[in-house]
Amino acid sequence: MPELDWEARLVRTRAEAEAFGPFVGRWRGVGVAHGEPTTGELVGARLLDGSFVEVQERSPEHEDRCLYRWEADDGSLRVMHLMAGATLREYPVEVTPSGLVWVTPPGEPSVEWRFGADELVCEVTWPGADAPEVRMVWSRV
Repeated sequence: MPELDWEARLVRTRAEAEAFGPFVGRWRGVGVAHGEPTTGELVGARLLDGSFVEVQERSPEHEDRCLYRWEADDGSLRVMHLMAGATLREYPVEVTPSGLVWVTPPGEPSVEWRFGADELVCEVTWPGADAPEVRMVWSRV
């Protein structure tokens, strides 16, 4: 790849990764997971040249990491989701007026994030469910 093309790619990947900028920082969460009250900590950081945003989430019941990025080959926003049990999933991400949604296949839960100035809200809803199985409200620390 010519150097000018590479520089243009770096500029574009960082610009597109700004969709994930609201995650950057430290957050404390309260909510409900699987019918039980829970708390957690979320840390978001830019990685490498700023074209990735890593989100680490920990609660007493759960730990996972997500790497968000823009895929230059097809122009999509993506999330790579790593969970306990050596589980790895990758999904397209769509930006919404209030945040973003993971585009998950049939049979998997939907994951929706809503972004506020000092608050993130995450809801995980299984297909056919009337209410989210997990709902966390994250406040900036």
